[in-house]
Amino acid sequence: MRRIFHNHPSISITSMKKFFAFLLFAVAFPLFTHAQIMINGKNINELPELEYIELIVDRRAFNRGQVFAVIDYGQTIRQVDFRQNRLEKENGEDKLFGGEMDIFNFMFKNGWTHETTYSTGEEGLAYHIFRKKR
Repeated sequence: MRRIFHNHPSISITSMKKFFAFLLFAVAFPLFTHAQIMINGKNINELPELEYIELIVDRRAFNRGQVFAVIDYGQTIRQVDFRQNRLEKENGEDKLFGGEMDIFNFMFKNGWTHETTYSTGEEGLAYHIFRKKR
């Protein structure tokens, strides 16, 4: 085995190749993967006709400081149905977020940009409009 650094006999070409292969994989992998945005078992990122969604932060969680994201993508939704329209993990459980910015960062990482926010004054709910990135 040929050594490339005379002062560091433990570094070899083989170990350098392995390191650079790992580094390339670590940098490139996030570019090709998106977590799914699951609502009622549907990955809304796979709905081709979808351009906009409305996101409502549900603060009625029992865990202190954690919130749920309710997403309206055009389906029939009523406030009493919030639980059925929460963003889910891949296993179907409700996905908890640390706060509103945690949700915004999650949406951005998954191909969505924030367009605007409005409130109707009902129960202190804010409605956030997101648009699919092009």
